[in-house]
Amino acid sequence: MIRNYFLNLKLKQSWIKIFNLKVLFCVFLGLFLISYSNASESADELIIRAEKAIKKISTLQAQFTQISSDGSYAIGKLYFRRPFQMRLEYNVEQPFNLITTRNWLIVDEPENKRITTYPLSETPLAFLLEEEFSLTANEFVTQSMIHDGLAEITLRKETGDRAGELILFFEPNQMNLRGWKIIDAMGIETKVTLQNEMYGGALPNKLFGRPIY
Repeated sequence: MIRNYFLNLKLKQSWIKIFNLKVLFCVFLGLFLISYSNASESADELIIRAEKAIKKISTLQAQFTQISSDGSYAIGKLYFRRPFQMRLEYNVEQPFNLITTRNWLIVDEPENKRITTYPLSETPLAFLLEEEFSLTANEFVTQSMIHDGLAEITLRKETGDRAGELILFFEPNQMNLRGWKIIDAMGIETKVTLQNEMYGGALPNKLFGRPIY
């Protein structure tokens, strides 16, 4: 009888342990599902806020630093007037400018009095310049996260026009644009970081005109 008593006691203790493990597993599973749901909602909200922030930009001026995975480095000045119009003035040994229009990316070399044009659709940066701006279009995959104190919105397109990856960086509280990184179809990474941003000021039309030499 004593043997049976301890045997029953052990069985009860084993059942209690199994029961507790089941409860613990259910608790962890519930917490995981809740945290996954909250993360998804936060990611969606982050994308919505970033989209609104870009749409409300009328003009933006800033200094920039550009670093590429091929080892190149440059500093310069950015002028941005949505939609379509952006000018990047590169302060390098042989200065040049990148100017965008509705359809074209213009490489302007003032010292050589020479320009070269490329279809704007060949660069992922075209996403940022569209009049009907959207971060959730069907043609690309959108992801978002908070990393190193910045909100990151990634747009990825595998093939066709604008193939590559564009990552937009925002200050997460006011969602001010802090820069972007482009990974082109060849895998070359180019990161632009903005400093001393000024929003809403008037920009002269001549900044975005096609140079005539």
